[in-house]
Amino acid sequence: MARQADTSDTRRIERAAGRVPTLAEAFAADPGRSARFSFAHGHMWVDFSMQHLTDELLSALVDLARAVGVEEKRDAMLRGDTVNVTEGRKVLHTALRSGDSTEEARLAAAQTKRAAELAERLRADPGVRAVVNIGIGGSDLGPVMAHRALRAHRDGPECRFVSNIDPADLDDALRGLDPTTTVFVVASKTFTTQETMHNAERAREWVRSVLGDAWATRFVATTAEPARAAQWGVPADQCLEFWDWVGGRFSLASVIGFPVMMAVGPARFAELLAGMRSMDTHFAATPLATNIPVLHALVAWVNTTVFSRPTCAVVPYSHDLARLPAYLQQLVMESNGKSVGIDGHEVMHQTSPVIWGDAGTNGQHAFFQLLHQGTRVVPVDFIGVREPTGSDGAAHDMLVVNMIAQAAALALGRPHAEEPHRVFPGNRPSTTILLDDLSPRSLGEIIAMYEHSTAVQGWLFGINSFDQFGVELGKELATALLPEVQGGQPGPGTSATRAAVHRYRSR
Repeated sequence: MARQADTSDTRRIERAAGRVPTLAEAFAADPGRSARFSFAHGHMWVDFSMQHLTDELLSALVDLARAVGVEEKRDAMLRGDTVNVTEGRKVLHTALRSGDSTEEARLAAAQTKRAAELAERLRADPGVRAVVNIGIGGSDLGPVMAHRALRAHRDGPECRFVSNIDPADLDDALRGLDPTTTVFVVASKTFTTQETMHNAERAREWVRSVLGDAWATRFVATTAEPARAAQWGVPADQCLEFWDWVGGRFSLASVIGFPVMMAVGPARFAELLAGMRSMDTHFAATPLATNIPVLHALVAWVNTTVFSRPTCAVVPYSHDLARLPAYLQQLVMESNGKSVGIDGHEVMHQTSPVIWGDAGTNGQHAFFQLLHQGTRVVPVDFIGVREPTGSDGAAHDMLVVNMIAQAAALALGRPHAEEPHRVFPGNRPSTTILLDDLSPRSLGEIIAMYEHSTAVQGWLFGINSFDQFGVELGKELATALLPEVQGGQPGPGTSATRAAVHRYRSR
């Protein structure tokens, strides 16, 4: 029976954290440090040795995970218990790729098969030259990230993505396209998302102006409300379904990944799911002390709550992984940006770190000044790929060696007695994640690793990672203010709201 963490747990961790040496001291005293704090699974190698860890601290953190019931909560999630208690839902994104005989897994497999058959038909149609995915949040960020990451594997039609209600986004996506050769994927869990449906209606009119009543042949829906999509006009055999037990930010493995399937083909999409399934198995069966997602979550937790580091930079040294930080912003911060615990009471500690970052080496010439010499200590996730994804092997060597060097420079620093402005204080923590290649399978492994790390962080924080009520209020106020912006009666807000509306309307 799992107990709740108590003050003895946190005091033990705080005592161990207070005895952590500097990274330079730790490596000088222990030549085997990297080997002891490195873990591999599948196509992934993860080195936590440049985090502020000792054997004592890591042992205390693993005991904390055990104390708060991470194993029990993990098992409950994976078997389909209602772990999203605030919304009364199961959390079964793992069923999307499990291949099990459960009802949810069979439903998911059937929809994946339908999506694959539709993708094959459209990919074989010479009249289909472009795909435009219209969605926002989890219906956009995952597909955009994976589509870019798998650039080297694309062999299907050109794919573009529209998420913003700003008309410039759709205008830009439609530029140069032909309504007769473009397929639109309307991706919305509810099929009522304001931004998505407005853009979808614009796209529908753009196609209808040329094809008339045949417009519907050029539309696919990915949604938890297929009846609503069919009522909107999408042919029933082009309405692909997922369910309320799949959170949007965890939905890439569902039919939400359809544009990725169009770009790389069903076989490669199946490899992506296989990579996710491999990490799911590792997460489910591996002891906590060597479980990569659990260790990643424990490092994030101790950095946030014990070492008081409110942000984490994600820096992929891969041009094709450039959208990973944006994807992780939603995955982590929408999941764990909470101030109320699972018990309904206000939490008394920090929760989610702020996730940010950009591709290396670009980041080195932007924000690395702050990482090396700033007053804030920012943990970093460095992500590299062993096999080149471009045509220049020498350039790839330069890319990866920059990543390795930056991690070492952050850890060790450099004194400079004569010129204080040139001092690098060092002792800045980082994790290095090295993928064998940027194949669909490797990408699936790292996505699932971050999914599971996010869930474990939520259990450690004592919150529900699977709701997102924080997105509601601003959207509700926007709906209420729209009549005022369009000349009607004043809506809710403050005098500053009235001033902003007046200034906008006086343009």
